[in-house]
Amino acid sequence: MFPAAIRLLWLNCPQATGLRQAGTKSSKPPKMMNETERLDSLPSGNLRIWQDEKEFSFTTDAVFLAAFPHMVKKACVLELGCGTGAISLLAANRGAQSVLAVDKNPHVIELLKRSVRENGLEQQVMPLVGDILAYREYLKPDTMDLVYMNPPYRIGGRRRQLMTEACHEVGVTLEDFIKAAAFALKTRGRLAMVQLPDRFTDALRLADRYHLEIKRLQWVHSYIDRGAWIFLAEFQKGGRGGLTVLPPLIMYRHDGSLSEDALAYYEGKEWVHG
Repeated sequence: MFPAAIRLLWLNCPQATGLRQAGTKSSKPPKMMNETERLDSLPSGNLRIWQDEKEFSFTTDAVFLAAFPHMVKKACVLELGCGTGAISLLAANRGAQSVLAVDKNPHVIELLKRSVRENGLEQQVMPLVGDILAYREYLKPDTMDLVYMNPPYRIGGRRRQLMTEACHEVGVTLEDFIKAAAFALKTRGRLAMVQLPDRFTDALRLADRYHLEIKRLQWVHSYIDRGAWIFLAEFQKGGRGGLTVLPPLIMYRHDGSLSEDALAYYEGKEWVHG
């Protein structure tokens, strides 16, 4: 069971004081805790993130997802399965009022706490160790404006020896993520998701089960002449029908350089056509 203080903190997404992260901002330069840890830069250019080679590091899909939703500025945001917290940090950088970043791995949460201090985001971002299956222990219903989720992509297939739970559904399913998100969202709140194309119909079916209506969709391709690699989708709790399908996002030009649209995402700009 999580402390009562955490429950109270997130009851109404506090307006005046923001989030209070345990500990204080250190004036000393960050130190590596072990040789596999490193301090990287996020694509926004003004954020730094602690990562560990033994854990799953952020990738391009996280950058795209962080920039995809409309409703970020002044929003109460939840990230489920945050890992080292790239999306949460980027959401805070986009002006979210508060971000609750949840993962059941204590080590990545500790890394995120260090990143929060490194970037001076103690008043916006609260990392929390929490199991998605036990979401009722630390979430209040109907409190979040926006939920991010970058869940494990694959159900079966060949598994990595390391970081299996970050890549494959082991113990927690896509439905578990969507169920927790629907519980936390306010009516008309938004869920932003990234997934593989072969999970698209699963995502639609499960979203409908929990009264989430798809509102925006974008397919992401590595090159213009290749099939989609992932999709970005935004759902609305209790939303009415009506879907905006955005132009496809092509990551690379023929010469291998990043496209203009991909660069816009990397610079933290919201997708301009949506």
